[in-house]
Amino acid sequence: MSRLIILIVFLFNTSVLSASTVQDYAAQRKQILESAPEERREIIKQHNFDTNTVLGKYFYLSTFLYLENDPTFYALSDEELDTLRRDYPEYYYEREVLMAWLSDEPPQKKFKRFRAVQDVAREKSWPRIEGWATSLLVLSLQASELHFNAILEMNNYTPRAAHVETIGMTYSYSLMAIFYQMYVSLFSLNDYEGALKFCLKYKNYLPNDISVQIDGLSCEVAVLIKLERLDEAFVRLKEMSPLVEQTGLVESRIWLLRDSAIYYRAKGRPDLTFMYAKDALDLYHQTGKSLDPTIYGLYSLLTLSQIELKNVELAEFYLNKMLQAPTTTLTSGPLIDADIFIASARISELKGEQKKAMDQYEKAIKALSPQPGSSFSFRELKEVNDSINARELEIVEKKLALQSQQAERITLLAIFSTFCALIAGLFLWRLIRHKRELESFSRLDNLTRVYNRWYAIDLLKKRLNAIKRQDDRVCVALIDIDHFKRFNDTFGHQTGDAILTHFARLCKYQFRDNDIFGRYGGEEFILMLDKISLENAKTKLHALKQLLERQALSEFGADGTLQFSAGVIEVNNKTDVVQVLSACDKLLYSAKHNGRNQSIGAVFNPQSDSQPV
Repeated sequence: MSRLIILIVFLFNTSVLSASTVQDYAAQRKQILESAPEERREIIKQHNFDTNTVLGKYFYLSTFLYLENDPTFYALSDEELDTLRRDYPEYYYEREVLMAWLSDEPPQKKFKRFRAVQDVAREKSWPRIEGWATSLLVLSLQASELHFNAILEMNNYTPRAAHVETIGMTYSYSLMAIFYQMYVSLFSLNDYEGALKFCLKYKNYLPNDISVQIDGLSCEVAVLIKLERLDEAFVRLKEMSPLVEQTGLVESRIWLLRDSAIYYRAKGRPDLTFMYAKDALDLYHQTGKSLDPTIYGLYSLLTLSQIELKNVELAEFYLNKMLQAPTTTLTSGPLIDADIFIASARISELKGEQKKAMDQYEKAIKALSPQPGSSFSFRELKEVNDSINARELEIVEKKLALQSQQAERITLLAIFSTFCALIAGLFLWRLIRHKRELESFSRLDNLTRVYNRWYAIDLLKKRLNAIKRQDDRVCVALIDIDHFKRFNDTFGHQTGDAILTHFARLCKYQFRDNDIFGRYGGEEFILMLDKISLENAKTKLHALKQLLERQALSEFGADGTLQFSAGVIEVNNKTDVVQVLSACDKLLYSAKHNGRNQSIGAVFNPQSDSQPV
């Protein structure tokens, strides 16, 4: 009898220990998944999962959600899978959903696997696992353009959708995520008014979360462009900009540039579409971030801009890049195929290959043919919308009840919080001061995103010191925008800043990778053209003047076009940068004094105080 009692106690303690371990692991994983993607790998290194156990190993691997997309990374042995299924069935099926998502199986097979897990989860009363399976089923249906099916799946799960206080990767399905995916499906079904409503629901769900606000504004921009409400779309882009700067996240900057490119494409400005998309692509390549669907979209924008600019060679180049982009569920499917066929057809038209163009258009029409199961009923959609609204109201009521319960606790904490605020304020002040010190040494100008004065001069100094051969030469110029004060005085500093940024970006793409271009201060810029003669440098500056004359400033809320004056020096000997810039400044003064809107140049002569013009 005593042995039986000992056995029962042992089994009970083992069960309690196991449950405690699962809860601890789940809490630790949740904390890791809520961290920023770029920080997650470093945080994972400090994990406390016991990877010598099946449970610990699984939880460790599962923290790499969306960081690792190779199914073999998540591999477990048959024995480990049997243990997971027997002892931790909820997590076994959680893994099944992930493996179905990462598999190369045809869509219909994936749908079947997701629905099989849904059935098990409903039978076992595992709403989180059901939501996890539903979320990836919805994404897969959307990738196959079966948007009405996706809407029905979302509606079926809405009554059990989880409420979240923060945004982050999860193995569940929140009401906030449903709002966003409803926007995606309605947008794809051309119900832009409906899509806009769900954008606002998503954005208002966590009004104090900057990332949510950026995502919400981004989807508003996309919808407003489709509704041809371009002025409102531009206002949303302006609202996004300071939020993006506040986060400092590279992904957010790339998305802002991408949305700006989409906006200017709608405005019929392929030149600016190309500039913003190229800026985003350059930023991506500098950081090596894994943003496959975004990169595909950028190559698409670059391709279309070059087609509209009738630049066949570059259009073909970016189309090939588009085709080489990694395939994901978001960069495959009928609409993606149709986009590729249409772009190919338009390039063929530019090349005069009409028969080939017709073949490509026919393929696009075939790709856009209605898919089985994608019929759309607005009556059923109203029922879906009512269901989601009811669930949203229920969550709001619960939040209000919780807020009421927490009111007393907040009052008790007020005095302590005030003291903490003073300490935090001092700490924040020190952080801001440190941040400013770091910014003074950064490479890019905060406004225009070209090189700042100090970094540009440093690069120029190194290049001037490297001149050794007799045939080696560079041209250095100081460029000043004519009558820039008028823009600030007449239209305001915000417009002036927008024009400065426009000028910088426009200039940036006229020069080569080995040239140097930066903001010297105010409306003045510094330029170094590598391995070029004075005459050729002046020719390049003249071409830039002509380009600026064709760029109206009305989209920035100003009138007229931009003009500039420049002082240009050709240098063919190892030279002190201060002397060169002093010579450029004298020539720039002469250009201004002689009537502006001109470039005056000379060959550098270190022995003479006054440079020959």
